[in-house]
Amino acid sequence: MRTSIAFIFFCASINFCFGQGQWIKIDLEETVYLNKRTCLKKTGEPLNGNYAIKFNRYQTNYEPFIDGLKNGEVKIYRNKKLSEKGMYQNNLKAKEWLYYNEDGTIRRRNIFENGLQEGIEIFYDNGRIEKTSMFSKNHLNGWQLKYSSSEPNELYEKSFYVKGQKVKFIRYKNINNLKFIVSDSLIYNDKKQLILKKSFVNDTLLLQFKISYKVVIKDAYEINTTKIEIADGYNSNIAYLLPERDKHETEMRIRELLNYEFAYYTDVKKPRLLVSDLTRGDFYTTTFYRLYPEDNLQSVIYDKGGDDILPGWYYRDVNR
Repeated sequence: MRTSIAFIFFCASINFCFGQGQWIKIDLEETVYLNKRTCLKKTGEPLNGNYAIKFNRYQTNYEPFIDGLKNGEVKIYRNKKLSEKGMYQNNLKAKEWLYYNEDGTIRRRNIFENGLQEGIEIFYDNGRIEKTSMFSKNHLNGWQLKYSSSEPNELYEKSFYVKGQKVKFIRYKNINNLKFIVSDSLIYNDKKQLILKKSFVNDTLLLQFKISYKVVIKDAYEINTTKIEIADGYNSNIAYLLPERDKHETEMRIRELLNYEFAYYTDVKKPRLLVSDLTRGDFYTTTFYRLYPEDNLQSVIYDKGGDDILPGWYYRDVNR
């Protein structure tokens, strides 16, 4: 009799422990978010316990809940493979989170405090560190380092951020056994608009871009536009960015103008920074202009040089 009772108690204990580790399977559509808590749609009661929530045919989240709030280790599976895992505390991400490739190797790791990303974030490529970034309160803040995919631990690019804005951008180049450091210094106004970009090679200033917003051009009619002054170290040139169809288009044109290429002519020890294409195929899509002389509007064309042409700025009249 005692043996039977002991056996029954043992089985009950096993079932209880197994039940504690079980996951309740439900579809996402069976839940609803009420009063900042995840609840059952049928009853309105907050979730309590371990739930395997099926988001779609590819993704299932294993999430522990206390009174409708995620608390504990969460695991996210995609295509039946672990994709992400990390901790939640009172519905907020906390501590270290890991993200996986399909083969099970770690792709990325980062850290959260009270739901905000903090500290270092690391990306991996085939086990090597590909990129590291520093965060503060969910914003990039500090150095972001990128490493070569061919040379282990060789830094090829780094950027410095202040509250999410890039203020320094540095690239490392090796040409004919000569090493060059190409860097940009970026300055913003109170509206977080870029107003000055200085570009250096080995600490020598080679290009400077000064941006002025809401400038009025008095031509055939008044045009509100963005003025960009480009100084290439030898002479200063003024380019006007005429208004585009929308804000996104204008920002894209500005980014194009601020691009440049690292190059050299004859002597590799005398590098140049060449502004990328400043013009379109025809007048109606040409974006960049200069007032020169004062009464004439001319388009700006930057030629990178060739057999018969020296690199530099060239202009053509625009009849309006």
